[in-house]
Amino acid sequence: MYILKPESRERIWGTPRLHDYYGNQQIDKIGSVYSASGVSEIDCPVVNEEKTFSEIIAEDPKRFGLKAGDVYPLIISFTACDENLSIQVHPTDDYAQSVEQLPYGKSEAWYFIQPPEKGWIYAEQQVPEKSVLLEAAKKNEYTKILKEYPVAKHELIYIPSGTIHALTKGSLVYEIQQSSDITYRFYDYDRIDKNGKKRPLHIEKAIETLHPEKQVEKRTFPPGNIFAQREFSIQHLKGKQIVENKSEIASILTIIAGQLTIAGETCQTGQSIVLLKDEMIELPETAEAVLATPIRYWEE
Repeated sequence: MYILKPESRERIWGTPRLHDYYGNQQIDKIGSVYSASGVSEIDCPVVNEEKTFSEIIAEDPKRFGLKAGDVYPLIISFTACDENLSIQVHPTDDYAQSVEQLPYGKSEAWYFIQPPEKGWIYAEQQVPEKSVLLEAAKKNEYTKILKEYPVAKHELIYIPSGTIHALTKGSLVYEIQQSSDITYRFYDYDRIDKNGKKRPLHIEKAIETLHPEKQVEKRTFPPGNIFAQREFSIQHLKGKQIVENKSEIASILTIIAGQLTIAGETCQTGQSIVLLKDEMIELPETAEAVLATPIRYWEE
């Protein structure tokens, strides 16, 4: 097994609340603490190794249940915001393969550790026609045609690729996403970044990959619960127990509360441990975690 060191990223909508999740103390507006990521843009260092997550995979991908040249198929992060995120959509598999030359698109799920201030996020459209969305784009009136989707603390929202959505102010989530880390922005509230420029929008690509008929899925996610989708499965764990990776592919155990010790190394809230096939770890009574396992559905 391997312990990963999280990577923090500053965002215009970020928050200091992520300091409690291993966030970089030098960054005030942290948007995401990437607890486990092995993509080129965000590659987590391995604790006690002079290597990154992607580098240890590249040395022997079979140990991780992967093939030569594969990246780890999931990204795990803690994401939080003190302002609304941009209204956005992620590519479907078909669009990612044909336009971005990637093996899959990006579906994701959010487990709400802290709920949004107003009790809802943006998800789905009120009217399932792209033409209505295009008309809203011309007038910057997206909020009038999107659903204010209710969500509460400890609820889980699954967002399939091709679905319009946005986290809203106050949210703090455990986030699991496929590792084609592409976001197409419809609207960003005309915000100005630290360089005095508006962030780019991607309306053409966003409209092309949008599937207005798709819906998000909401459920409770109490300890002991397993949530499985085509792209991944996650299990909510709390209290003393043995955690084992029974999958052929490496799983990611992420601490969402408390801490645990492995061979003298203390792992804090916000950190992740990579469990290879058949590896086990004991979760202490005071810890809470999520075990994430990718599913290689795109090769079926």
